[in-house]
Amino acid sequence: MEKVPRVQALLKQFPWGRIEKDGTFAESLVRALYNVLGVEGFGYWSIPGGSNPHFKHASDPSCSTGTFRIDDTKGFEHGYMLLSDKILTDETGWKLEKRLIPRLVFELGTEPELASKVDIVDWDSWYKWRNLPKESPAALLLHYPLTVYQLLVNVLHVTGPKRNSAASRQALHVHYIGAEVELNMLPLFSELALLLPYTDIRMTLFGVAVHSLVKKAKKNSIVMKAKQNQPVYTYTSPASCGASTLSIFLYGDHENWDPLHPFIRYIYNKPDAIVGLNAGLVNYPAWQSVILYCHMYNESFAVTEYAEQSAEQQRDSFPLIIDHILPKARLNFHGSEIHNLTRPREYPIAFNPFQCPGQRGLGQIRLPSVTNGFTIRVVGDDQ
Repeated sequence: MEKVPRVQALLKQFPWGRIEKDGTFAESLVRALYNVLGVEGFGYWSIPGGSNPHFKHASDPSCSTGTFRIDDTKGFEHGYMLLSDKILTDETGWKLEKRLIPRLVFELGTEPELASKVDIVDWDSWYKWRNLPKESPAALLLHYPLTVYQLLVNVLHVTGPKRNSAASRQALHVHYIGAEVELNMLPLFSELALLLPYTDIRMTLFGVAVHSLVKKAKKNSIVMKAKQNQPVYTYTSPASCGASTLSIFLYGDHENWDPLHPFIRYIYNKPDAIVGLNAGLVNYPAWQSVILYCHMYNESFAVTEYAEQSAEQQRDSFPLIIDHILPKARLNFHGSEIHNLTRPREYPIAFNPFQCPGQRGLGQIRLPSVTNGFTIRVVGDDQ
């Protein structure tokens, strides 16, 4: 329960951060206040509605737990805007007053300070760096890219705002597994290019929703680029911010990330880090191959969970998953792989300072349950 005050304090720093009597945060009311609550036609804010946390598919575990759930809007497609040829701008994507928008296209002299010169460690420091009033509800969406930043910089330590320079740039390849609602807001991941100067980021998205979207690609649509092995979105930060680049690719050949797929085995596609947000590692069978592969080959891998208790459950399950596969692994893999699989590891869990503000609307749960609430390092560079 000691994390409850931290979750509440994070929310209360915002003028719109009201805590309800049951301890939850009514995010939908704040979205309605800013006229950005809805399904299609609401730019980056577009959501399917309902109370299901993730896209449903055949391999999902049964949800017949007795918990009341509201189904998603029938026919909603995450990333539906990519099925057209229209690219969202700052204005059409955010649909907010100009002063409340964390812009990606800057007028001369309005760019944020070079990120290597400031310490961006939480929402307060980020809002100041971006010169945004706390009145802006931007954190309700930007917790996705900023959580990826937290995982890459402070959990996996594969990059950092002070690591690179104009004379020594870094190429950073990230595999992002389980993308769903993120497909509605791809330009927001440009924040990574602003936060990581002199870095060339290649981010490939995987998942059921990605596969579904790419299957529907039509001529001249943005998502058709995925079938041509081209990025569906690119961004270059201003020269004064380090001229970093971001290229986002969609992997649509399969529903899941699998080390047996030729795409993943190809050395050019080898990631520097693998991330998954609100993952539910032991709840979805497709994660097991990711967990085992990253252990065997020391691939940097980190995720977030809603609740600290869920994160602890994931951590405690890793040795059991490994023990289950070990007899078969000893017959099929080399000594180094078995060593990596069985050697002692730590799985640190931490409070995420860039979590989505506010307790989720689950009144029966008193312990903190927050979107991107807690980070877990599954496999890291210091192991």
